[in-house]
Amino acid sequence: MAVLTKKDEKIGDVVDSLNDNYTQEEFISKFIEMYPKDWGKIEKSYRDHERKTKPGKSHPMPKPEEFLKNALNVWQKSNK
Repeated sequence: MAVLTKKDEKIGDVVDSLNDNYTQEEFISKFIEMYPKDWGKIEKSYRDHERKTKPGKSHPMPKPEEFLKNALNVWQKSNK
């Protein structure tokens, strides 16, 4: 199951609401402001992964901020 539904659309909406020279931190703040429920889902998914992972092991999901940074980078590459 996808952590974030309509990810490309939502990332595009956030980017459109920012100035041209936005930072990743500004993007994350604006995403949280525009999509607080989705941010909560990302955080919950990360916590679930953390809880289910055995001590000393790692899981594939990055921290919530990194998850959004990665999603933004993928979106930027496909929307040049």
